[in-house]
Amino acid sequence: MVIRLRVAPFVLLLLTCVVLPVHADPLARPGDLLLRHDIRLLVDEGVIDMPMNTWPIPWAAVLEQLSHTTALQRSVEISRAIARIRERAQWELDTDEWYLTGWASAAAEPRAIRTFEDTPREEAEAGVAFSWTGNRFTVNLSAAFANDPVDGEEFRPDDTYAGMVLGNWIVTAGWQQRWWGPSNDGSLILSSNARPRPGVTLQRNLSTPFETKWLSWLGPWTLTTFMERLDDERETKDTLLWGFRFGVRPLPGLEINVNRTAMWCGEGRPCDLSTFFDLLKGDDNKGQNTTPEDEPGNQLAGYDIRWSLPRDIPVALYMQWTAEDGRPQGVPLGSFLRLIGAEHWGSIGGFAHRTHVEVAETISREGGFGFGDKIPNVAYNHPLYRTGYRYNKRVMGHSIDGDGRSYSIGTTIVDSGDNTWNASLRYMEINIIGLPDRAHSLSPTPQESWDALLTHTRGTRFGRFYIGIGYSQLDDELSGESQSEVTGFLRWSSR
Repeated sequence: MVIRLRVAPFVLLLLTCVVLPVHADPLARPGDLLLRHDIRLLVDEGVIDMPMNTWPIPWAAVLEQLSHTTALQRSVEISRAIARIRERAQWELDTDEWYLTGWASAAAEPRAIRTFEDTPREEAEAGVAFSWTGNRFTVNLSAAFANDPVDGEEFRPDDTYAGMVLGNWIVTAGWQQRWWGPSNDGSLILSSNARPRPGVTLQRNLSTPFETKWLSWLGPWTLTTFMERLDDERETKDTLLWGFRFGVRPLPGLEINVNRTAMWCGEGRPCDLSTFFDLLKGDDNKGQNTTPEDEPGNQLAGYDIRWSLPRDIPVALYMQWTAEDGRPQGVPLGSFLRLIGAEHWGSIGGFAHRTHVEVAETISREGGFGFGDKIPNVAYNHPLYRTGYRYNKRVMGHSIDGDGRSYSIGTTIVDSGDNTWNASLRYMEINIIGLPDRAHSLSPTPQESWDALLTHTRGTRFGRFYIGIGYSQLDDELSGESQSEVTGFLRWSSR
C-alpha cells in the first residue's frame, strides 16, 4: 500500500487566504454533481424540457426553461432543485460586473480514472479566475499552476475563453471542458478525462423547437460544433480535432444525440478545405474510398439515447454506441464501442439521491451494431496519427482507454443543506486483448482493477470544500503482481 503527498507552499497559502467573491460564467461546465443532479431531476420529472447531455450547457437555456414553470404543488426535492438552479443561474448571468474566484487542491496519488466528477488532476494545484459577462460578450480568464504535473505543463489556462452571442448562437474561443453523452462514469466519444484543448466553438444558446411544421416534431434541439488544436507533444504535431453534435427531444423523456469527431491536418498531413470536405463526406478509409497518402483523418462517430420511463416510474435507461472508422469491408461506420446504463432517483427521509449502474466496453467489434468479432488495438488508435485519440497523456474518450471493460455502480446524495455525498465502486479490465499497446494511457499490458471512491462537498462561510478518499487494487495479469493504493484529496474554492 502506498500513501504519498507533496504539497507546494503556494497551495497551502491559498487554502488559508480570505474568501474571494464568486465568479460568473454563462456556460455550465461539466464536473458539478449537484448541478447535474438538479438539471436531470427537473428534466426527468417534466418540470423543464431541454437537451441535457451535451456539456457545457448554456445557463440561458436553463433559465429560459424555468421561466415557463408554474406554481404547481411540487415535492420538496423538486422545489429545492428549482431554487438552487434559479439562484445560481441569476448570478452566473449577472452582467457588467467583474468577478474573481480562487481555488486550490492537494491530492495523495491523484486518480488515473476520471468520471463526470471533477476530481483533482495533480498532487497540488492552485488558480484564480476573472470573469465578466455583458449582454452580448463574456470573458473568463483563468490561470492555474500545478506542482510536478504528469504532462509537464505547470501553467494551465484551462477554462479560459471569450464568447459572443449572435442571435441564438454562442461563439467562443479558448479552452473549454466537454462531456458528450448521458453516461456518469465515462463517455466513449468525448469526456473530461483529458484536459481541454484550445479551440473555437459554435453552439446553440436556447433549445427552442423549430417553428416549421416539417421539423417541429423534433422538439427542443441543440447543436454544437468546434475546431480544436492538439498542441501537446505528439508524433503528428499541431493535429486539429473537429467535433459535431446534434441533439433532439422528440418525445417527453426521450433525448437522442448524434455526434462525430475527427482528427485531421497536422505536420506532414493534408490540411486544405478539400481535405476537410472529404472528411465530412466520410471519404477517409484507406483501401475503400481513399489512398493512404490522401487519407484526411481519424474519425469517431455514433449516437446516444436516454429515455426516462413514463407513468411516474423514477428510472431512466441510456446507451451510447461509438464507431471507429476503417472497417475492412462494408460501410465505413463500424467497429463499435458500447456503453449502457440505468439511473434511479428518489428521496429517503430528508435526502435526495440518484443512483446508477453502468457498463462500458471499449473493444472494437465488427458489425453494424458492434456485436461481431473483436478487433484489437483499434479503439482510440490510428496508423497515421500514432499518438491516437489522446491529449497530454490522457484519452479524450472513456478513461479506461481502448480494449477494456468497466462495470460500475454509484450514488449521489443531496442533503437539506445542499451538501452532496457521492460513492462509487468500479471493476475494470484494462487493455485485455491484442498485442502490447505502448500508446495506451493506462497500461501497455492487461490489468484488472477494483476502485472505490467516497467524496463529500460542503459549503461554508469560508468557501466550498470538496474532500475525497478512495482505495484501488491493481492486478497485473502478465507478472501476477498486485498493488493497492489509498487515494485522497482536498479542494477549496471560493464558491
